[in-house]
Amino acid sequence: MTEMDNVSIKVIEDAREVRSRNIQEAEKRAADIIADAAKKIKQKNNEAKADADAHYKKTFDMEVFKTKSEFEQKVLLAKLEIIDGIIAKAQEKLAGLDRKGWEKFLAKMAKELDIKGGSYTIGKKEKVLDEKTASIIKGVKPGQKKADFDRGLKIIGGKAEIMLSPQNYLDMDVEDLKMEIASFLFGGGQ
Repeated sequence: MTEMDNVSIKVIEDAREVRSRNIQEAEKRAADIIADAAKKIKQKNNEAKADADAHYKKTFDMEVFKTKSEFEQKVLLAKLEIIDGIIAKAQEKLAGLDRKGWEKFLAKMAKELDIKGGSYTIGKKEKVLDEKTASIIKGVKPGQKKADFDRGLKIIGGKAEIMLSPQNYLDMDVEDLKMEIASFLFGGGQ
């Protein structure tokens, strides 16, 4: 072998060594880049999972709140319907008062309102209430005017005009009555 051949072989071997080192360095850099990328991917994945979990919890809590609110609203409406039904039945019962019921009602109202005189008019559609029943209120006399209302007894004395009927009496206090019924039936008036 000639010297030239030896030099050529040496150059080729050196080139192979350089190439081998370059490949090893490139593989090490590639492994480091891949490891770093895998670490970043894992970190991003964990952040995305945490964000998704937080979004899920927020959405879940909002849906639970919305469903609970809708349910509570339906329960409240059902309670109000029950209360309105009770009041409607009470009004029906009051509309059908007999003579004794009217006498008790008029005596109570005359005492509560301190009615001592005036003239009265009986509603156009009253069947039970008559002059004899109205006379339970001491000091009131039949009026001359025709009734401009359907139910009850209107007493006019001085500048005061008092409309007496069980329905009107109930209607005046209907909101307070609703609260009392709600409190009795459902505890707390809700």
